[in-house]
Amino acid sequence: MQELMRYYDERAPEYDEVYLGKSPGIPEPEFYKQDVEEISEICTRFGRGHLVDIACGTGFWLPYYINNCTSVTLVDQSRQMLVECQKRINGLDRHANVRFMKGNFFRLRFFLETFDVALIAFFISHLTEEMVEVFFSKIKRLLKPGAEILWIDGAWSAKRARYREKEGIQRRELNNGQEFNIFKKYYDEDDIKMLLKKHLFGLHSVYIGDVFFAVRAVLKD
Repeated sequence: MQELMRYYDERAPEYDEVYLGKSPGIPEPEFYKQDVEEISEICTRFGRGHLVDIACGTGFWLPYYINNCTSVTLVDQSRQMLVECQKRINGLDRHANVRFMKGNFFRLRFFLETFDVALIAFFISHLTEEMVEVFFSKIKRLLKPGAEILWIDGAWSAKRARYREKEGIQRRELNNGQEFNIFKKYYDEDDIKMLLKKHLFGLHSVYIGDVFFAVRAVLKD
């Protein structure tokens, strides 16, 4: 995980370029733009009450959901990602209260706090199978009964398969030539449905693109 954190700290200033189809894993930028457009629209209809954004990164999705909420807690381990996120917040016209929590999600203490909704973007795909189990155990303790999650991540597709492995250590290169090796797993629709069912989330809606997916699911009582 140490190399993963270094990667995200170093990549923070250029991270959002991938949403524009610049330097993507699949060298066909139009698919990135299409998926971002679809998921942005999903985000505009998501959120209520107190939302926790886990691995918020640069806060790319924040402008789309923030005014659906009364409070937003932004969680990330990367200091530089949170710096970029703060810049984005500074430019928003918002009414929601916003706070940051910096640290490893698995070690952070939320005390008795619970949340109405959670957004989880590009985080679960970096977790091993064992860590995924721990993640869902913790997130369920943080959510109120009937709470909803929006899970955004990398989709496994025929186009992706031409350039990446579905799971394993993958190389990432920054604009300055720095290289990092990080663990990554891509999910297809069957993977997503099985995982959510296992952890007692009822599926609300599924969008599967060529590069990204967005799934809304509700925690069962």
